[in-house]
Amino acid sequence: MDASGEEITPEVGINGQSNSFVDQLTLELLMNKSQYHKLVSKTNPDEFCKIQNHYDEMSDYADDILELTQELLTNRYKNVSTEVNDSFDGYVRTVINHYKMKEVEVKNDYNKHDEVDTMFDKMREEPEPMNVDKSVWGKSIMKRTKY
Repeated sequence: MDASGEEITPEVGINGQSNSFVDQLTLELLMNKSQYHKLVSKTNPDEFCKIQNHYDEMSDYADDILELTQELLTNRYKNVSTEVNDSFDGYVRTVINHYKMKEVEVKNDYNKHDEVDTMFDKMREEPEPMNVDKSVWGKSIMKRTKY
């Protein structure tokens, strides 16, 4: 029930499905891989099994994938299939952009400063010992005993 006293119903999409797709996508995109796989293994064992099968296939075909990648890098006119060639071109463009961004980060003067973070600098220093004998309210501290 909300503040107006009306019953709250889950939002339903255009085709009658709930927002579970959006929730699933949000979890997948915002969690790191290991945490996401732990969550999927507990909440959706079928999906986890599919993911594990994919990783098993990747390790089975790893040598063939590396060999094909090497061939496509050395012979740019090799035609495997339209889908493979288009995907490989997209992959290469993405990796090249990644390395270009890394070069920009290295060349950036802002990243070259070795200054200590001044905001947290004092946290690393040992704190000054507090003098417990002084009181703001008077010259001496009076402690009550329990009754």
